[in-house]
Amino acid sequence: MSAGRHAGMAQARRRGAPCTAGGFALLQLAVAAVVFSLVAGVLLNRLVPYIGESEHVAAKQLISSLRTALAVRSARAVAQGGRGGLLSVAQENPMDWLVERPKNYLGEYYSPNESALRKGNWYFDKANSTLVYLSASSESFSAETPKFLRFKVKLFRVPNPVKSEIRSEVTEGLDLVNIDSQPAAAAMN
Repeated sequence: MSAGRHAGMAQARRRGAPCTAGGFALLQLAVAAVVFSLVAGVLLNRLVPYIGESEHVAAKQLISSLRTALAVRSARAVAQGGRGGLLSVAQENPMDWLVERPKNYLGEYYSPNESALRKGNWYFDKANSTLVYLSASSESFSAETPKFLRFKVKLFRVPNPVKSEIRSEVTEGLDLVNIDSQPAAAAMN
């Protein structure tokens, strides 16, 4: 560093002026920290809905996988045991049909206290044979949607047309349906 420049910096320090040759002045650093905090806050605020949406999509994907597994399981049950096979499948835990259970599956419970269970997880309620998802994010679903989803395997019967050449008068099958009476019923279809 030259002697003239060094002397000028020494004079600036004596007058109380900030030293900027080596980096930011304290005020500049504070302003940069405030601007960075504001930008980070806005960015995080914008990302929260995406976190909720990813949770919703993951739940929909699992339900779709369970419905596919149910179709395979139902076909096997009809081939082996007819209508009785379908009734027994309707009482099974849908997670048992998967090759690998999801990491956020807590297991089977008998009428658990939902507030005591970790959010963002699935469980099977053996008391009423329902599969329940407890939402982790308050932004996961729309405001009119509950923060949990309940699914149950239900037997359905569809009458065949009157002039049908099929011997059976009724077609039976199973479906994994959302049993909430709130607007969530359309959320997973």
